Amino acid sequence: MISEHKTCWSSPSNIAIIKYWGKYGNQLPMNPSLSFTLDFCRTTTTIDWSPVRLENGGFEFYYDGKRKPEFETKLNDFFIKIKKVYPLFGEIQLKINSVNNFPHSAGIASSASAMSALSCCLTDIYSELNSNFKIGSIDFWRMASSLSRLGSGSACRSVYPEAASWGKFDFVKGADDHFASPCQQFLDPLFQHLNDWILIVKGSEKSVSSSLGHQLMENHHYRQGRIAQAHQNINHLILALQSGDWEKFAEISEEEALSLHGLMMSSQPGYILLEPQSLQLIQIIREARKALGIPVCFTIDAGPNIHMLFPDRAYSQVSQWASEHLMGLLSPESIIKDNSGKGPLKIS
Repeated sequence: MISEHKTCWSSPSNIAIIKYWGKYGNQLPMNPSLSFTLDFCRTTTTIDWSPVRLENGGFEFYYDGKRKPEFETKLNDFFIKIKKVYPLFGEIQLKINSVNNFPHSAGIASSASAMSALSCCLTDIYSELNSNFKIGSIDFWRMASSLSRLGSGSACRSVYPEAASWGKFDFVKGADDHFASPCQQFLDPLFQHLNDWILIVKGSEKSVSSSLGHQLMENHHYRQGRIAQAHQNINHLILALQSGDWEKFAEISEEEALSLHGLMMSSQPGYILLEPQSLQLIQIIREARKALGIPVCFTIDAGPNIHMLFPDRAYSQVSQWASEHLMGLLSPESIIKDNSGKGPLKIS
């Protein structure tokens, strides 16, 4: 294709403390969620584009320079959704090339980084075609977040630095189900550089997809209880983040992680994603905090891998403890060391 324009953005994954689980309508959340935006684990997406309509839908998708028709089928559903709101995306030709700097099967939310990077590129294109729509404005980030949500719910939080919430709740003025809201203004210095070490228990694709898990919440026996729990926890979490209360943060983080997996196990049909080693790591991390006083806790996404969280001031202490207690269970290659970061970056 003849490229007339190009945009390139890098966007990170995120790790949710208050979990989004269950949805309604057009990819809207059953309950509010709050996550920390990661720094290292990123997708970089480049789009070459031209204002030429094509009969094949207007886009091609490449991963690391190789055409991936199987992903084009999934992306076609995404473009059908966004063209209903922004018809101009049906009037341009796109060549999309993405690459991750972390393994696809590492237990990190690659859909969050991938869809947020793609959506930042698309919002950038929209801003170039609309002179009153500026990069960095509130409207720019809300559009990028809203587009991300249509591709992957959790991706909408990755467009903001440090921390973001998604869904309506009391503490965030203007919080909305259609896009995420920045939350870095709530962070005490203790939480302004949160470390997240991802402990890879199992790298293969999980047996039950998150999409199916969300669907199973529609008729779940504990649906209403989960909604109430999430609203209570997110309000308490904001207070803990503001006051620098690590113990309360750890309590909420671990309760949310175990509740998520409890909902999976009690679905119809129920399923288990945790592995024996997952449980072993949970016990070791809790022992470090309760018996040794190390400020460390865990959260878990919809998979077996453990996210070990701790503040920057404890980095040396945690590193020494980990070398003594984790190296026998995990190889160095099975630990990805990340931290909260600055959000999406425009490359070109």
